[in-house]
Amino acid sequence: MKKMHLYLLLFLVSGMVSCDSKKETATSEIIAYPVLTLKSEKATLSVEYPTTLEGLQTVEIRSKVDGYIEEVFIEEGSLVHTGQKLFKIDANRFVQDVNQRKAAVLAVEAALETASIQVLRTQSLVDKKIVNSFELTTAKNVERVKKAELNQAKAALSDAQSQLAFTQIVSPISGIVGRLPLKKGSLISSTSETALTTIANTKEVYAHFSLSQKQLNSFLNQYPGKSMAEKLRNIPQVNLRTADGKDYGSKGKIQSLSGVISLETGSANFRALFPNPDGLLWSGASATLQLPTTIDEAVKVPKKAVFEMQGNHYVYTVEAKNTVHLTEIKVLPIATEQHYVVQYGLAPGDMVITEGIGNLKDGMQIQPNPVSTK
Repeated sequence: MKKMHLYLLLFLVSGMVSCDSKKETATSEIIAYPVLTLKSEKATLSVEYPTTLEGLQTVEIRSKVDGYIEEVFIEEGSLVHTGQKLFKIDANRFVQDVNQRKAAVLAVEAALETASIQVLRTQSLVDKKIVNSFELTTAKNVERVKKAELNQAKAALSDAQSQLAFTQIVSPISGIVGRLPLKKGSLISSTSETALTTIANTKEVYAHFSLSQKQLNSFLNQYPGKSMAEKLRNIPQVNLRTADGKDYGSKGKIQSLSGVISLETGSANFRALFPNPDGLLWSGASATLQLPTTIDEAVKVPKKAVFEMQGNHYVYTVEAKNTVHLTEIKVLPIATEQHYVVQYGLAPGDMVITEGIGNLKDGMQIQPNPVSTK
């Protein structure tokens, strides 16, 4: 009986030892992780800038005369052409003014004709020595006064006719009609701050964006050219992403740069031009300009290999004896869809773990499983 108890005790002890050895084996098991060896390569990144769109021409339509809107010939969003009627202002008082001015011109013309006859008559009497030359001088002065009065009357008539013409408001350009804040019957003034509407020529659209002085220098230094004009010509075409997140189908070209740094913002303004034959871009809309930037020797690291902690970026690198090391890196503010570009912290030849980084700890040993860049 004692022997049986002894055998049972030995069996239990041996079982416990076996379990402990299995735990130790499981604990010390080395797990394989995908590892990417970094290299230096050429990379094209898209730098994004917020932009505001503006039609090739945007004109505010305002009245030059005061009065009531008698007719509105257009609708919001409609296409109009140069010279097309937009609004009609009540013209009754302007018609009356023109008629009065015409009558004034006729009256002065009659007075001038009388004065001219008097000059001829006095000249004849002077020639016959019936009257002295003073009478002739007086008659000629009266004639000159009447001529001046006629010029004044004609100028007043021309002004009245212009005022009458201003009651017919026509479009100065071809384009799309904006909002119509005032309707038929509204009283308008030539000094009103509110425009009747806007007409925007959007066959081509400008995209305005700005760069700080620091950004401006680094941006322009990327492109060859001795002058600003040469550098602008060498900037590649740019893309546009609309506010709904869709890429616009046609590319644009940066055309101009303001020659002055704004004292208020410390930035310089750029303008890119995009074709808009189908009218898909609207003047006044917001969008994002995407400017391709090429880096000749870029060290790219997959985004899935990077994690952020307290505003800093980290990766796990593989060091000697396949041990894991937590490494802080700094990345460029611009990136591709799948990669960051490293500013410092990593170099060509370094190995980073690309997957399963949530299970890693600093100093842990792994089995590297090499993967290639995609």
